[in-house]
Amino acid sequence: MFNKKNILIALSIIITLSFILSGCSSSSKNSQDSSSDNASKSVLDDYPNRPIEVYVGHGPGGGTDNFVRIITGLMGKDLGATFNVINMEGGSGVIAMKTAMQKKPDGYTLIGDSAYAVTTALGTNEYGLDKVKPICRVQSDIYALQVKKGTYESIDELVEYAKANPGKVRIAAVGALGMDEITARRFMKAAGVEMSYVPAEGAGAMHSALLGGHIDVMLEEIGPVVSYVEQGEIVPLVFFAEERLKDFPDVPTTVEKGWDLTDGIERYLMIHADAPQEIVDLLEASAKRAMETEEYQEYAANAYLNLRDGWMGSEEFTEKLARDIEIYKEIIAELESK
Repeated sequence: MFNKKNILIALSIIITLSFILSGCSSSSKNSQDSSSDNASKSVLDDYPNRPIEVYVGHGPGGGTDNFVRIITGLMGKDLGATFNVINMEGGSGVIAMKTAMQKKPDGYTLIGDSAYAVTTALGTNEYGLDKVKPICRVQSDIYALQVKKGTYESIDELVEYAKANPGKVRIAAVGALGMDEITARRFMKAAGVEMSYVPAEGAGAMHSALLGGHIDVMLEEIGPVVSYVEQGEIVPLVFFAEERLKDFPDVPTTVEKGWDLTDGIERYLMIHADAPQEIVDLLEASAKRAMETEEYQEYAANAYLNLRDGWMGSEEFTEKLARDIEIYKEIIAELESK
């Protein structure tokens, strides 16, 4: 039978056990939290400890290749890392994307791209936004139709000749079934002309083809050919923009001509969606710091890459790409129905 003394002893034992169990639980939780923190920290503490590969689906000398080399070079200085650029042309970036996505998603393989929305809308790219993650957008470039000096004096002359000679004008852009070709065909439709589209394997080859007279007009940004433009060998006839550019006040815009064509090349870095988020955040922050350096700003100004605000972080750019994919699906369906 329990007496007062036995009850007090029992209560004392219960209270003591309660404190012991509570301490164990707290210790276990703290241990788990500590392990979690250590695991999180270890991802970045050991990164990067070897070269980071960046696959570029376009040839050397073009806008995307130049962008990747400049931005990753500066990121390398910022992070104390080595970035190796690997050019893998074909499919408007699709081949490079597929190769990169087959690598281990450990943060050591990136993609430098500029045609993801179009290739995804076309269905040639099989990696949706559930499989690949944008790190950031750095550039939002402006297209121009450009010719060799002494061929066409104005965009009006080019359009007039193309209308009178269907299929005779050879218009080139980089790649097949990518952003460049879609934009070139949208121009033809808007201007009411029929031209022969020539897919160039790379920007450098296209520039040589124009200067050599093998093509008549090319869809290209100013940056990759700025030296030819400054020397007067290549002449821009029209910019795909809303307003005239202060550096080219005599060159009209597509909007002036009544053509709703203002899309331009966006250049960005991407990574496998399964890569650690801490690494994605680190690379995004590093790219932003690289873009803000005096060296990058000078390069952007010299290559006319500061005509539009280019920066978008990972989350914002992911949302934009999702919208763009749906828009391009509609545009492609419209072009295919004609």
